[in-house]
Amino acid sequence: MDAFQYELTSESSINLKYEYGGEYFTFSLYRDDDGWVLHPFDGMLLRNPAMCTLVAQELFKHKPFQVMLAKEGILFTDIRSTVNLENVNTPVAARNERESRNNPADDLMDFVQQHSIEEVIDYECKLVGSRISFYQKILQRMFMDNLGPSDPEFQKIQDIVRIYEQALERLTDLNDPNLDAGSRGRF
Repeated sequence: MDAFQYELTSESSINLKYEYGGEYFTFSLYRDDDGWVLHPFDGMLLRNPAMCTLVAQELFKHKPFQVMLAKEGILFTDIRSTVNLENVNTPVAARNERESRNNPADDLMDFVQQHSIEEVIDYECKLVGSRISFYQKILQRMFMDNLGPSDPEFQKIQDIVRIYEQALERLTDLNDPNLDAGSRGRF
């Protein structure tokens, strides 16, 4: 098996498999309204953000991945990630992460000072919207493969979409336009 494999599942979705440290990790690269999104689908990566960052950084440096992006007309600058990939070309070990781990309250305060509650809610709405779009594409693909509402897996994906749609509606309600315009400060 090659160290890097990919499968075009649609014109806006690509499944990636990348070998790192003798293990294969699965990512999804999909297009939403804001560009392309790289998302890990491996439990180990989802539970371990530092490991996920390392694997994703190496993926971006991997020449076959770069060639695949070029073939598909995807620019590096068009890719966002559900993983923090700040300074993709800088190894994680080169960053001073001990300081931020020692004082997480500073990170929290920086975040609070730099974002209004409305901005946070808008950001969350965009994330949930991209998840809805992603799972709707999976449903379309399943339907094209002759799986429909009678299939248990199809039903579960439909349930995921409904849950995300409900969450999006509730999040959107939080940014009700009737909010007092004078209270748009930091939360």
